[in-house]
Amino acid sequence: MTTTPRSGNRQFVYIACVLALAAGAIIWGFRKVEQRRMELSELALMNVQQMVQVRLDCFFKELVEDLREEAAAVDLPDSALLYERWFPLLDSHWPIVAIRLADETGNELAMLRNGTEYILSRVATGSKDGPPIRVAYAGERGHPMTRGPWLHDQDHDPRERVWFSKALEDTRNEPIWTLNAVDPLRTPLLQLSYLIRAHRPTEPYRIIQFTVDVTRSPWLDTHRSSDLRPGMLLVNDQGSSLLHMDTTSDQHGIVADERAALAAWLAHKTSGPFTIQVNGESRLAQVREYVLHGQPLLLGVVIDPAGLSPWLGPERTALVIAAILLTALTALLLWAWNRKRLSDERIRKQAKRNRSQELKLAKALGEREVLNREVHHRVKNNLQVVSSLLNLQATRLDDDAVKAEFLRGKRRIDTIALVHHKLYDLSDLRNVDLGRFFQGLVKALADLYAPQSKAVSHEIDTDGIKADQDTAIELGIILCELVGNTYQHAFPYATGGHVEIKVRAVDGDLHRLTVKDNGRGLTEGSNQGAGKLGLEIVEALSDQLDGSFHIQTDPGVQFEVLFRMQRSSAVLITEHGSEPLE
Repeated sequence: MTTTPRSGNRQFVYIACVLALAAGAIIWGFRKVEQRRMELSELALMNVQQMVQVRLDCFFKELVEDLREEAAAVDLPDSALLYERWFPLLDSHWPIVAIRLADETGNELAMLRNGTEYILSRVATGSKDGPPIRVAYAGERGHPMTRGPWLHDQDHDPRERVWFSKALEDTRNEPIWTLNAVDPLRTPLLQLSYLIRAHRPTEPYRIIQFTVDVTRSPWLDTHRSSDLRPGMLLVNDQGSSLLHMDTTSDQHGIVADERAALAAWLAHKTSGPFTIQVNGESRLAQVREYVLHGQPLLLGVVIDPAGLSPWLGPERTALVIAAILLTALTALLLWAWNRKRLSDERIRKQAKRNRSQELKLAKALGEREVLNREVHHRVKNNLQVVSSLLNLQATRLDDDAVKAEFLRGKRRIDTIALVHHKLYDLSDLRNVDLGRFFQGLVKALADLYAPQSKAVSHEIDTDGIKADQDTAIELGIILCELVGNTYQHAFPYATGGHVEIKVRAVDGDLHRLTVKDNGRGLTEGSNQGAGKLGLEIVEALSDQLDGSFHIQTDPGVQFEVLFRMQRSSAVLITEHGSEPLE
């Protein structure tokens, strides 16, 4: 049992709680600003990382496509035609610094970029007969020859190069990436090579190769993200830089931020963001593996979180405004609490009255249920009295035809009494379970029409449909007429038969009752006299149910009653839950 404090004390308690929550929220908010700044920094770092990775993917994919295109053109009969293709390729693709085409015998054609010149190089059988022959051409329009030809000072065999052997070893038949021999004084270059298989057994296999300087690519310009002053570093697994982009200096080369980030990552090998200190300032960095086909690399990104500080100014302002609003809200809550206290009191009184009315309604509903059962019981008793009177009167009649009519009338009255009796036995009169109701009726009818019904089986399927008691009474009378007619006329022989009773929903509130037997069917005159009256009763009751009555024959007889049944949607809330109210 709970007790309610005095209203004045409760108001002071709530006021103190609101003020404490307001102060705590403000303090917590200022502490969260720094955490929020780090979260924004990590999101910004992730975006920069994704941007750089997408640009690298596009850059390398473009090179792979160019290499495949050149591989498709190596069947040109004249090497001069290849050179004519390679001049515009080097002119338009600045990151490509060399193109080589070698075969298994050691022959190689190459075009190298040397400053403003293009050098054409030819090697025969791996320099077996002498060093490479070279010719220099100007990089300007028309490419006039400027020097040569001359012999290079070193022998050259392409079969001894890493890119040549890697292309041969690749089983995926894809362009493969390698690094050239690492020179500590020079930036390593990437080499993309591809094996071109021979079309005929007499032809040698060939390998085409691009030498790529990543620092020349326009794809990797990160100046558009300069608000965060991002730095980017691409290194090999030895820690040698292939690419550095620093938006603060517009220079290539490893600087303090990127060198510190790489050193910190090599020490911990973490996959997430981490913080480094450079000259007393914090930087946020992330290094991830970037794998090309055949060559693992490391991609690092560094940003300055200080660039995000102005973005948090609105949050600090919002905290101050929130403090003012919370103070005003405290005063408003004081005023609203007093009104709420009065309103709650009125609601409690109204709820008490509603509860009392619900209990009264529940009691009235229970009394109505008892009254309904009493009505059905008395109707059954009265009908039995009438049946007894008719039976007594029939015994005093000498005319057999009149006596038979009296007995048929008595039987119909017994049927109606049976309907009320079976309805009285059901537990819920507001939603009558037609399956249980029909089972009781048919069993009682079988006893009533014995011995004709002894050899007749029956099957009842109502699909779980329930009806109100008025509809159930009329359907019960219809069922008794049709099943009684079946017992009397459908099976004149001792072989018996089967009666099938079904109820189905058709459309909306329209339903169908079907009584079907496998008897001899309707004979001439079966719908005359007493039989005609029974069918007329069924048809009249069908009309009362806003439906219709149909008969189908051969084989047996199928009676079909279409009827409409409205269900009440009113609900009474009692102490036991929700109940439908008819």
